Amino acid sequence: MPTLYVVATPIGNLGDMTPRAIETLKTVSLIATEDTRVTQKLLNAFDIHTPLTSCHEHNERSKAVQIVERMLAENIDVAVTTDAGTPCISDPGSILTAEAVKAGVEVLAIPGPTAMASALSVSGFDMTEFTFYGFLPRQKNELKEKLLDMARHSKLAVVHESPHRVADLLQAVKAVLPGTQVSASCDLTKKYEKTVRGTVTEVLADIESNPKAEKGEYCIVFKWDEADILQPEAAKSELSLEAQLFDGLVRGLSLRDAVDELIARGERKNAVKAASLNVKNMME
Repeated sequence: MPTLYVVATPIGNLGDMTPRAIETLKTVSLIATEDTRVTQKLLNAFDIHTPLTSCHEHNERSKAVQIVERMLAENIDVAVTTDAGTPCISDPGSILTAEAVKAGVEVLAIPGPTAMASALSVSGFDMTEFTFYGFLPRQKNELKEKLLDMARHSKLAVVHESPHRVADLLQAVKAVLPGTQVSASCDLTKKYEKTVRGTVTEVLADIESNPKAEKGEYCIVFKWDEADILQPEAAKSELSLEAQLFDGLVRGLSLRDAVDELIARGERKNAVKAASLNVKNMME
């Protein structure tokens, strides 16, 4: 009976390639991989000459059936890899794995690097319980709803984000869950690996002031503030805009940040600006 090997590959540092992963990639008959050009560079580095076939998010559903049928017909072993890290975890590979399991093909893990575990391990948070969410929605309202749902249902949340969108993500978190603690890791295992830790406001400020912040992929760990979760948005929205602005001030926000928070929640900009003037007058 053939075997499908789920092989983890380095997420940035070639020194993390395991001897077992090298041996597996050398001995299988075929490697199904996310991008053959990326994987070919890895194979060249370790003198591996196994044939490659593409298996990515756009063709995996049809390709998986073909690969499993070939494995059974020719009784060959196949490895599945992605551009970096562990297949199937927010990366292609799960459909191929499911097809193999359904066909009765043995599936074995060749464990190794994963950005999720690496980011968690350096976060400094208690990792007794966490939830992995992969990439989050891009549409602003959908993202905010997702963040609130995550905060209600997880103690720690781990996400991936592209360098071009990381500031937008942190701005959304700051708007709806301002008490969140963050550990944001960039370029994990690479020469310029960096992890920024602190409140969401502090981490956002660090990233926005860093001219090189858009140079590497991020893996981010969020630790929610119970106070944000206990006061749900629905309850806040029943208050006047002035009361909601005062709520932000009590939580340590500046008036400007409190204004931005309400606008980010969907309140009308002109109404919030007018309310902020009322709050200023009351404070004076």
